[in-house]
This record gives sequence, C-alpha cells and structure tokens, in this order.
Amino acid sequence: MSQSIPIQKPVFDWLTVIAIAAIAISFTVGFHEGIHALTCLTVGGQLLEYSALYESCDSSSIFQAKMVAGSAPTFNLLAGCILWLILRRAKRLSPNTWLFIWLFMLMNWCYGAGYFIFSGIANIGDWAVVIAGWEPSWLWRTIMVLIGIMLYILFIRLTLNEMGRVIGGESDDHLRQANRLFFVSYGTSFAVVLGAGAFCPYGFSSLPVTAGLAAVLGALSPLLWMFRWFRTEHVAKLETEPLIITRNWAWLGAGVIVVFMYVYVLGQTIYF
Repeated sequence: MSQSIPIQKPVFDWLTVIAIAAIAISFTVGFHEGIHALTCLTVGGQLLEYSALYESCDSSSIFQAKMVAGSAPTFNLLAGCILWLILRRAKRLSPNTWLFIWLFMLMNWCYGAGYFIFSGIANIGDWAVVIAGWEPSWLWRTIMVLIGIMLYILFIRLTLNEMGRVIGGESDDHLRQANRLFFVSYGTSFAVVLGAGAFCPYGFSSLPVTAGLAAVLGALSPLLWMFRWFRTEHVAKLETEPLIITRNWAWLGAGVIVVFMYVYVLGQTIYF
C-alpha cells in the first residue's frame, strides 16, 4: 500500500525575516529622501539637511521645488519596476535574497503610489508641491487619487503573483505563513521608522516625524489587508517547493548595521 508524502510547509526564521524587513524599509525611506537630496543638488538648489525622514532644500525657483518634490515618488515607482523585473528573470536567488527583493519592491511601489493618494486627499506631501498653483485644484487632486488607487491595485496584484509563485501551495498552513510574513514586515517597518523619529532633532511630535509615521502606516497598509486578495483563486499559488527562510547571521548582522545607520545616524540628520 502506497503512503502519501506529507506536504512540506513554508518555514520562516522570524528573526531573519525581521532583519530583512528592517533593511528593506531603511533602504526604501533612505532612498526616497536621498533622491530628494540628489535632485536638489542636480537642479541647482542648496541642500541644507538630509535625514532619515526628510530633506531640506533651498530652491531658488518654483520649478526647482517642484522637481525636487516629484522626483522621489517617481523614482520609487521606477525602482519597484526594476526590482520586479529582477524577480521575474532571476533564476537562482536564495530565499532570503528573494524575500528582500520582494519586500523592497513592494515598499517602493507602495511609497510611490501612496503619495498620489496622500497628496490628493490631504493636499500636502510631494505631489501637492508639484501641482501647487494648478487649477482647478480639486480636479488635479481627484486625478492623483485615482492614479494612486489604480497603481495600488496593479502593484499589489503583481506583488501577490510573485509571492504565489514561491510560497508553495494553497493549504491553510501556506496561507497562514504568508499572512504572518505580511504582518511581521509591517510591524517591523513601523518600528524602524518610529526609532528614527525618536532621534529627530525637531522633536518626536514634529512634522517630519508625524509625516514619516503616517507615510509608513498608510503606504504599507496593503501588508495588513492584501492577504484577503492573496487567498482567493485569482492569485495562483504554484505547487512548488515552499519558501524557507533560514537563520542567517549575515542578514542579521547587516540588519543591525543598516538599522543603526538609518535610525541613529540619519535619524539625527546630516547638515550641509
């Protein structure tokens, strides 16, 4: 009599997952603010401050200010697309490296699309600076919100499709592990940005900190709700070897260094 072979479950070393998520969010926000800073210098502005949660640029014209503001979310979208192509075409990635690229891709996409919605609704933030003076304002803000929603839907679908290719099946165990991965990544991201805010020279209740926390909570909110999409039949879950994230001291060490540099060094602000 033949015996059925038990299906292997996805296995995650959660400490390593936390380290990978911490590196991904540090790079995402650092990249976002870094693009602002580089654009400031490129268009001839005077860079005053570069921090974990903000940059300060003295622009000599409205055009310069608009270029600086719109550059970062645009490059977040481009970076996400490049990372998606890497995931689609790479044949041999370790599970840990795959998870980092997947999270970094998702975070860049979410920040890029999220700023359209945030600026459209609240009339503050990067895209609000870009459309300042454009009339009728309500129409431009409505267009931004619609663009942001459409981009969110597209990018979350693409992100979940990539997870479906590697998670390893549709059993309850596979789906539960994916959901835990989403929640742990969200909580880690918030904790890292919160830590950076604690060192902000303007105070924990200042605009840079509250805006940074609002950005991470709002932009990465799909990590809280996209599981509802993931468990449906519309997202294919391939019957492959399950995703296994093992304890990796290299990733743990890199996580400590990157988070220290982002939270403590950049959190205190670099002045020019």
